[in-house]
Amino acid sequence: MYRRRVLALCGLAVAGAGCQSDTGNTETVTPVPSPAGSETDTGPPPTVTVTDAAVVPGVVIPDVDSISVEPADGQYLVLTTTVEGPGIDRTAFSLRFDGAAYSPETFRNGLYRDGQWGRQFTEAGGPLVFELPETGSASSARLSWPDGEWTPPEAVRAGLEAPLPSFDITLDGPERVAEPAGPTLEITVTNTGDVAGRYVIALNRTGPRVAYAPVGRFDGELAPGETERISHRAKSPYVDGTEPREVVYRLRAPDDHNDATHRIKPTDEETATES
Repeated sequence: MYRRRVLALCGLAVAGAGCQSDTGNTETVTPVPSPAGSETDTGPPPTVTVTDAAVVPGVVIPDVDSISVEPADGQYLVLTTTVEGPGIDRTAFSLRFDGAAYSPETFRNGLYRDGQWGRQFTEAGGPLVFELPETGSASSARLSWPDGEWTPPEAVRAGLEAPLPSFDITLDGPERVAEPAGPTLEITVTNTGDVAGRYVIALNRTGPRVAYAPVGRFDGELAPGETERISHRAKSPYVDGTEPREVVYRLRAPDDHNDATHRIKPTDEETATES
C-alpha cells in the first residue's frame, strides 16, 4: 500500500498625613479608597490556541547554511500556537506528562518550518517543543500557562503512549544526465513499525553553483506498513551554459541509518568539474 505526493518544493488614591489649620488645630484627612481599575489592573489574560499538535522523532533545525534533524532521546511533542491579547513568555508554559512537568525546549537557531529560517515562539505564538520519554501515561497530559490550560486530543495522547515506529527511507534518482536535463529525485518512506507514526526528513543540496543550500523539510504520518513516495524536481548539472558540475543531494533523518547521499553527474565527465 502506498501513496504519492509531488512537492515543488503570539481614582487616584490620596492619603494625607494631616494639615495645620489657621487656628493651629490638627485636622485628620481620611484616605480615599482606590477605585476599581487601579494601576495593577492589566486587563484580560492572553488567549492561547493550539492549532496543531504532532508527536515526532525529531525536529528540523537550521545550521549555518543547511538544515539538519535534531533527534529526540525519547520523543518530541511539537505544538503550534497562536496568542491573542497580552504577550506571554515561552517559559510560562508547562506540559504535564506521566506524572512529571516539562518545559519547552530551546534551539539556538530556532526551527526550520514552512521554508522559514529560525522559527521561534514569540508574543504572537509559534512552535512549542517538548522533549518527553518515548512512552508513558498520557491520561492526565495537560499544557498549562497562567490563566489557561489545554488538553491534547485523544489521537495525540495515544501517540504519546505508543512506542515510536521505525521507518525505512531511501533516496533515488538518475546518476548521470545529458543536456537538457530535468532529473527527478524520489524519496521513499515506509513505516516498518507496528503503530502509526510521523516521519521527519531534511534535504540539502550542493552544486551546481552553490556550496550548500537547504532543499526542504518533509514530514508525514504513515500507518503500519504504509509507503509514501515523494517526488522532487532536482537541479541539472547544466546551468546557463556554464561548465557542467556535479549536483549532490544529502538526506538527513532522525535515525542515522536512514541518512543518504545521491550524486547526479553530467554525462560528459571530461568537461565536468566535481564540487
